[in-house]
Amino acid sequence: MTAYPLSAPVIALAGTAGLVLQSGLPQTGKIRPGMFCFYTSQSNLLVVVYEFALFTAWLLRADAVFPLLAAPGTALAVTVCIWVTHLIYHFALLPYVRRTGRSFVDSSQGRIGNILVHYVTPLLTVLQWLLLADKTGLGVRHALYWLVIPLYYLIYILLRARTGKPIGNTDLLYPYFFLDYPSLGRKKFCLNVAILLVTFFTLAMILVGLSKILP
Repeated sequence: MTAYPLSAPVIALAGTAGLVLQSGLPQTGKIRPGMFCFYTSQSNLLVVVYEFALFTAWLLRADAVFPLLAAPGTALAVTVCIWVTHLIYHFALLPYVRRTGRSFVDSSQGRIGNILVHYVTPLLTVLQWLLLADKTGLGVRHALYWLVIPLYYLIYILLRARTGKPIGNTDLLYPYFFLDYPSLGRKKFCLNVAILLVTFFTLAMILVGLSKILP
């Protein structure tokens, strides 16, 4: 189990580097407006905070906190959260960009930062879970519990859009084309939400299934 918190700083540093490069901070001295409206930024920030907290709690022997952070359900939730970032980017956003020629704010802020937040951090987090995390007692209920993550994000973007204020320096009210309610209409929007929830649940169940055969 000791190897699990020891892997945390590597992932936290990868996520931090990716977020910093994506933010535009090194180039402009300030974080680009609207950066944290995107799921990519929020999920990477969650991983960074989680991994730093995990390592710190282990280092300080915080016996009341570390078991909560290292708990199988918590590790599963963080892993699914960032895994979705990679899958949606690679299989939905990139094909859309190539098909339409339209670029996204969060995918055009530097090649290295883009690779870190969409590929490196998700990959390291999934590998950490597969090889090191405690998987004891995971079941269907854990996959259901953590549907709160996509539901939170959906509520967040809908409420933010109601302000009528575009994201950062763009003309976007919604961060992603597949969640653009006015353009999609109610029926297509609800279908996309259902697909998103099923995706989260399916990924969680894949990991739950693996937990039964992995040590």
